[in-house]
Amino acid sequence: MRNILLVLIAFLSLNLSTAQTVQDLIDEVDSSRLLNTLNEFSGEVSTVVNGNTVTILNRVSSSGNDLAANYLIEQFNSYNNLVVSDDVYSTSGRNIIATQTGLTQPNNIYIISAHYDAVTNYCADDNASGTAAVLEIARVLSKQCTDTTIVYALWDEEEIGLVGARNYATAAASRGDNILGVLNIDMMGYDGDGDNEFDIDVRNIAGSIAMKDEIVALLNTYNASINLSVNVVDPGTPLSDHKPFWDQGFTALLLGEAWSKNDQNSAYHTSDDRINLIDMSYYHDMVQLCMAYMATKAGVSSNDTSITQTANTLQVNQTGASYQWINCDTDAIIPSATNATYTVSSTGDYAVNVTINGCTEKSNCFNVRSLNEAHSYVTIVSLYPNPVKDQLNITLSMDEANLKIYDINGKLIINESLTNRENTIDTSNLKSGLYFSIIKSRNITNTQKLTKR
Repeated sequence: MRNILLVLIAFLSLNLSTAQTVQDLIDEVDSSRLLNTLNEFSGEVSTVVNGNTVTILNRVSSSGNDLAANYLIEQFNSYNNLVVSDDVYSTSGRNIIATQTGLTQPNNIYIISAHYDAVTNYCADDNASGTAAVLEIARVLSKQCTDTTIVYALWDEEEIGLVGARNYATAAASRGDNILGVLNIDMMGYDGDGDNEFDIDVRNIAGSIAMKDEIVALLNTYNASINLSVNVVDPGTPLSDHKPFWDQGFTALLLGEAWSKNDQNSAYHTSDDRINLIDMSYYHDMVQLCMAYMATKAGVSSNDTSITQTANTLQVNQTGASYQWINCDTDAIIPSATNATYTVSSTGDYAVNVTINGCTEKSNCFNVRSLNEAHSYVTIVSLYPNPVKDQLNITLSMDEANLKIYDINGKLIINESLTNRENTIDTSNLKSGLYFSIIKSRNITNTQKLTKR
């Protein structure tokens, strides 16, 4: 079971901290966001691109996958601290690149990449899974200031010969880019036998073996959160977008599901490769492992964007910065609210942008529940028993939240509003197995694995 979220906030003030440690960033990976992006990018549900409601049913390069590329650009542009590039390298090929420049070591570059093109309709595992993972990691890390430069790369035309990645790797070598590691992810959501195994494909090129060792060490360090077992494949397959970087002498490897153990998606390269074949628990852990590596190599800053409320005054705890307060309810900046403190005139949700050395970190949205009143607030979520049989008890310290329970294939099984501090959910009709529970309130998202006996 994932660790129970426990945040204690002192009396007479209300304090909400943004993620700073690697573990915090691992915990920020949101399975509901991953599932939503998978559904949108594989064409299971409609989405909005350039203001139009559309369905991204097909990402085949030869058929024109501009709709998919435009979706990716809009997603990256919605995040902080990224410079987004539409790399049109040929009449048919577009790499979508987002760069987060490091503050202290900008010439040290780490890349996390996936191909976004496909061979037919849907193709959820190959490779909407890798694409959604890159977007989720970019969403979380882009809220932080980093020491090194992170490149979030989504390649085109992998399916016809690694064309997009080869174009980039060749150009990077010509420029003399100091690429210290390329984490390429391709098909990372299928676990047919439920053993939580995955492959790292590696070869003794540049520092690739050492990079593999780092990822294995991180898996051991964060095993309380990440339930995976690794298979090291050496010499690894050349059949994905890490290969062009090997060809140029860069450090790189492939991370994906356990093909080395013949546990490959039965719908590979067909239109039956759909969301129902994705094991969301396994997939979430895979994305968390990638986050652990990228957050470690990024060197996340120690800026403190936590907010304290005393009466009707909010104060951000980071000093020596410039500030801009934001109304989260309207997503609009508050004119003239550019000090470390802000006096609120109405209840609602507020955040602050904190800028140091040209990098902006945005705090979490802070819920002001009352004015001119000192109070304490303790956010505790407790689910028990786990494993559960017929009744799941949920204890909250907030007044209301929403509960969603998904099965391992990502199907929503339970969706209920929780309106009491003590809640009881009937689980007698659930089949035995592993589930995902997600509880959301204004200030927290709590994700836990749930086992039904």
